Amino acid sequence: MRHTIEFDYENRWAVTTFHGPVSIAEAAGLLRQAVSSPQWTPEWDRIIDYSDGMLGDLDVAAIRAGKAVLGEILREAYGDKPTLSAQVCADPMKRPLVEYWIGLGEADYPAGLQLFDTLAAAKAWIIDTRKAQGRGGDQAQPV
Repeated sequence: MRHTIEFDYENRWAVTTFHGPVSIAEAAGLLRQAVSSPQWTPEWDRIIDYSDGMLGDLDVAAIRAGKAVLGEILREAYGDKPTLSAQVCADPMKRPLVEYWIGLGEADYPAGLQLFDTLAAAKAWIIDTRKAQGRGGDQAQPV
């Protein structure tokens, strides 16, 4: 699969990076792969980077249908854990679809779901939010 998942043990997050065309089926497959990995724990937050992804084949209907599939995976994997999801996309052509996705998915991330222009900003937000929530953010280091 051309898309990647990286587990950062020190910072306790998983970074999914899309490269090339993105389909809902691939996104669901990556999420299933992440949460079934021996490295994964429901205590970890997630960063999704669309910077190199191509969202051209996705439309509102596909995103709405995908939300149901991905939401179910998230509920099964995380339960009631207060995790964060940082979405990364600065491209003005892709950003409206990512913003729509965030609007649909906010309920799946009661601790926080935000969109950022850079990976560095996303990581900093997770660290700061963890500190504010008392979740041990002082241990994490942006990389």
